[in-house]
Amino acid sequence: MGDMIPAEELEPGAASSQLFDPSMRSEARRLRTFWQWPHTAPVSARDLAKAGFFFVGPRDQVQCFCCGGVLMDWGPGDCPVAEHLKFFSSCKFIRGEDTGNQEMFPLQEIFDTVDGQFLSLLQGIDSEEAAPQNPEMVTEEMRLSTFRNWPQYSDMHPEQLARAGFFYTGQGDVVKCFYCDGAVRNWSFRDDPWREHAKWYPECEFLLRSKGREFVSSVQEAFSSTLLSPRDSWDQTEQDSSALQDESWMSTEEQLRLQEERMCKVCMDRDVSVVFVPCGHLVTCGECASNLRLCPICRAVIRESVRTFMS
Repeated sequence: MGDMIPAEELEPGAASSQLFDPSMRSEARRLRTFWQWPHTAPVSARDLAKAGFFFVGPRDQVQCFCCGGVLMDWGPGDCPVAEHLKFFSSCKFIRGEDTGNQEMFPLQEIFDTVDGQFLSLLQGIDSEEAAPQNPEMVTEEMRLSTFRNWPQYSDMHPEQLARAGFFYTGQGDVVKCFYCDGAVRNWSFRDDPWREHAKWYPECEFLLRSKGREFVSSVQEAFSSTLLSPRDSWDQTEQDSSALQDESWMSTEEQLRLQEERMCKVCMDRDVSVVFVPCGHLVTCGECASNLRLCPICRAVIRESVRTFMS
């Protein structure tokens, strides 16, 4: 059961009739404060944010944006709404009064507003399947707000990334999809966020329902054409020789693109050197391949890995 902290121990004004922290009226913003909340906690961060709480710490201490009430020591079976009402029954928010609380959009509404034309796209999808990995980033506005420290050296516009479902992680130029949690980095001015999303995370439900299966399939087909199949990977002498001859007349931009395609898509450091069986994707170096159970491209189970050599 959550334990309360006496009102006299709160900061002055916590028990006033005004909102304790107006900046936390947004449920999505409250949820963002729980980024260090353990997944094994007996009470979910989403339920706490919905009940008006944001994380303040230490341990599992949370506080109401409206009344300033603090609860901690949560246990199995605790209901944040019930505990809130039990210890802070005079709280206007928990009593249902208008406090300006901004609820998070339901998933249906989110998809309905993407590009203004995707109506009723979530019908028939299992609710568990439809749950985004980063629910606090479901709105494009919230994702865009994370790009405040986006590196100036990047040629990629944050608006494009946010529209494609990505938010900034704060590290280098690494972004993640709010829905599938897929990460992408090393952006260049030629990149299209939607295509990169489709290239690396083709099963993302947000991507599929925003751009369509046909778009994703076309990107995958174009991308797969640059990869080697297992059957072709065991003897590459002639092919590699021809490739080297072709490179002599390639433009600098094309050579850079080819170099990028040969780079391991996990560590982005070493060259690709392992083909996964049975899917046939060649996307990682030997060191990274040893740590994978599923292909990072198609998510197929890796039954066997075949070593290849590229000159």
